[in-house]
Amino acid sequence: MARPLLPDTLFGRLFLATVAVIGAMLIVFILLIVRERRELALLDSGAGSSANTIAETSQYLAGLSMEARDDARLKLREQRISPDDVRPPPPRMQDAEQAALERQYAAHLQRQLGSQYKVSTGPPRARRGEVIPLFIFRQNEPPPGPPPPNMMPRRDRVFDVTVTLPDGDKAVFRTIAPRLGPRLPRQIFFELGFLALALGIVLYAVARTITRPLGDLARAADAVGRGATGTPLKESGAREIRRATRAFNAMQERLRRYLDSRTRVLAAMSHDLRTPLTRLRLRVESIDDDQLRQHLVEDLDEMSNMIRGALGVFRGLNDDEAAVPVDINALALELQRQYQELGGEVTVVGTARAPYVAKPLALKRCLSNLVQNAIRHGVRATIEIDDGPKLVLRVQDEGPGIPEDMLEKVFEPFFRLEQSRNRDTGGTGLGLSIARDIAQAHGGSLSLHNRQEGGLEARLILPREATSH
Repeated sequence: MARPLLPDTLFGRLFLATVAVIGAMLIVFILLIVRERRELALLDSGAGSSANTIAETSQYLAGLSMEARDDARLKLREQRISPDDVRPPPPRMQDAEQAALERQYAAHLQRQLGSQYKVSTGPPRARRGEVIPLFIFRQNEPPPGPPPPNMMPRRDRVFDVTVTLPDGDKAVFRTIAPRLGPRLPRQIFFELGFLALALGIVLYAVARTITRPLGDLARAADAVGRGATGTPLKESGAREIRRATRAFNAMQERLRRYLDSRTRVLAAMSHDLRTPLTRLRLRVESIDDDQLRQHLVEDLDEMSNMIRGALGVFRGLNDDEAAVPVDINALALELQRQYQELGGEVTVVGTARAPYVAKPLALKRCLSNLVQNAIRHGVRATIEIDDGPKLVLRVQDEGPGIPEDMLEKVFEPFFRLEQSRNRDTGGTGLGLSIARDIAQAHGGSLSLHNRQEGGLEARLILPREATSH
């Protein structure tokens, strides 16, 4: 599976986004500096002067008739036009740098002439008699007339500028190629790197102050979802985060009071119901009809089991049992031994690679309920252990299965399928409900699936990363 490009955490995404923005801004900043330095170097050099001369000459030629334009070209080719640039020739540039400077030169000249003119640049291909030369001489007083051959610059130092006049006629100028300005000093890169590092440290600290309270809030919410009770969270961070933390603390306190109140009410009800149930049992024992007495005793036993089961549901997830590493392999073998002693057939397939941090008694009760259901309704049970990023425990049977529309309903407390409504196999209808509550308290899930080859599979999924919270 391909790894996601973005980090999985909010802190990682926030930090990466801010660093990317800063990096992009620094790159744009350097590009702007390079462009401005190139523009200034172009305007302050002989290339800038030659561009002004070409613009003025092109506009002058555009205003002449064709005959006068030809005479003017001849005169321009003979006269001495010297842009004001006396710098020594620079070292040879890379082709890409030369092409970029020529494009910038053409764009600068195009802005001067306007859209009625067309400007293009290229290597010196035109014959010498067809171009208007604009050369730079190295001596203070260049001789009159056309520059002598030994005074001509090298061909790799010049380029042709073709200006298409508004009427379609063309004038070709040959001038010194534009030069690069001084390169950026290395010091600026060290300074920008130091600035980026300082900003990165500040952004790291700011992102942590934003995401740390959210992480604490997420861990506390996960703990509440598992039935654990914790101390109120410290209200820190931005105002919105403090408000969310305050609301979570209030919710946690209300939930704790509600659960405690409900448990106390149920405990009181259970205690109060024991007395009338005991009196009923004494009175039932005095009935002479053996068959009727037996039925009434069974009803009373069922009522007692339901009361104990209901109280166990509400108390079971609020106990103080500590989470410790549990040997899943030993737990499965222990369940196999216990149910085989009671006459059940249990098979264990697969092994867990490492212990799982859980509440041992609660986890054993969860698996025990699943195995008991499998033996009760499906003849035999198979515990299949599949360990990886998630610990998956499958309890399979060979029974008739469950209708698809009932696969979720059976998790409701006291819900029993019609064919199981008898005292031998029906139970109280709380086993699966308790098992799912225990699974969710460990950050996992419990679901039922009908097997294609027949039978039912109870799938308990326990994420291993959740055990680190």
